[in-house]
Amino acid sequence: MRRENVLRIISAVIALLFFYTAISKLIELTQSKSEMINQVFPVAIALVLVWAVPLTELFVVGLLLYQPLRLKGFYASLILLSAFTIYIAITMTGTFGRIPCSCGGILKHMSYQTHLIFNLFFLIVTGAGIFIERYCPDQLLFKRNKERGPIKN
Repeated sequence: MRRENVLRIISAVIALLFFYTAISKLIELTQSKSEMINQVFPVAIALVLVWAVPLTELFVVGLLLYQPLRLKGFYASLILLSAFTIYIAITMTGTFGRIPCSCGGILKHMSYQTHLIFNLFFLIVTGAGIFIERYCPDQLLFKRNKERGPIKN
């Protein structure tokens, strides 16, 4: 499989995740606002995050889908997903005394354990994208030996 095709698939999957969650939050803005205000940080910060989070997610989508900026998009995704994952992990410890949620779309219906696994999966996918983009310069990621038939690394 060509390296560029693999990178397009990875960036498209991550972009789809961020696009879906951003649009879900913006479509249900009133609900997103009340859920964000329910978070553990001050209301003034929550009111900024109501707009900042989905707009940042949409910005990352643009980075991921524009090939010259794709690596920056992978790094931005890594930062966002890490922040969300750390927040979920801290919340699961009971540190805040309650478990608020302001996730978009179907993600809000996941348990925190499922959401943590979901985020960890996307962190791994993002890491793979960074690794391939930076360290796999070959045109072909998987080379096929025509004499033997199976795919080899």
